[in-house]
Amino acid sequence: MRKFKHNCIELEQKSEHIKNKFDLFTALRQNKLHPNMKVSYKATYVLLKFISNCLRASPLWIRKIFSSILYVILYYLIPIRKNQVYNNLKAAFPDKSEGWYKCTTKHGYKFFIENFIQFFTLPSSFPKTDVKVKGEKLLIDTLKGRKGIVFVSGHFGAWEILAAWLGYNKYPVSAVATKQRNLGADKFFLELRSHFGMNHIYRKASLDNMYSILEKGEILALVSDQDAKQSGVFINFFDMKTSTPKGAAQFHLKNGAPIIFTVCYKNNQNSYTIEFHPIISGPKASIESITQAYTTILEKYIRRYPEQYFWFHRRWKTQNKKS
Repeated sequence: MRKFKHNCIELEQKSEHIKNKFDLFTALRQNKLHPNMKVSYKATYVLLKFISNCLRASPLWIRKIFSSILYVILYYLIPIRKNQVYNNLKAAFPDKSEGWYKCTTKHGYKFFIENFIQFFTLPSSFPKTDVKVKGEKLLIDTLKGRKGIVFVSGHFGAWEILAAWLGYNKYPVSAVATKQRNLGADKFFLELRSHFGMNHIYRKASLDNMYSILEKGEILALVSDQDAKQSGVFINFFDMKTSTPKGAAQFHLKNGAPIIFTVCYKNNQNSYTIEFHPIISGPKASIESITQAYTTILEKYIRRYPEQYFWFHRRWKTQNKKS
């Protein structure tokens, strides 16, 4: 029975791979990408689709070789963000050794390159992925309240695996995303995520659209750990005042939708754990207290798995002018 199921999965994946190739070349022949899209954007879309199709059809050992090549290129030959990662680690962990900073920087590069490749193989690779879930009952029970859910997470772990798991389990999720400047890349990423059931709302879209998701009793997903400039709320993150988006707290305070913090971290090769945590807010809750609550949980995970945090962005870019 298991062998039959495995063969069915492989057949489904091969069929999907062939279909993806057909859709790509059909789009190119009929110019369906977008009549006004720049040639460079179209080329980006075609390249990303080609890489994705190749990775889906490749065995694991080929993906590992590709991952190693990318690591050498991005870490040694074109180390655009390496100093940023290194400096962020020194700021967050001031008591660690020089060797630890270098080692964690390398492991961080390897982790996110592997994540990137794993993402490109979705959704066909997901049935073979081992995902353990802790706290799903919280998610199910909270959805029964029909007030919607504000999902909040950070750039930590394998958030694309989390999105794939939610989609495959038919949870009604819409994620707030930033539109890519390259429209070809934007189209590719939206298509790939929509294949496993993830809906999208652009960050600059109408707030009414976001509130309507909660009013329908569905899930609004936010990644709330990037610098929000002076418009953010300043909370403690690794003992430093840090500008953080207010969105999750504002949705909760205005709409009453409960907040659930969620993460997906990697255990080992192709094994992940998803965890859900309630964010409790009392009658005196404020934007600052709510944001601090889930940021504190995020920090605990980062301290456990520092190589799984996205240290590439300038997290402490904005200084609090009011302090």
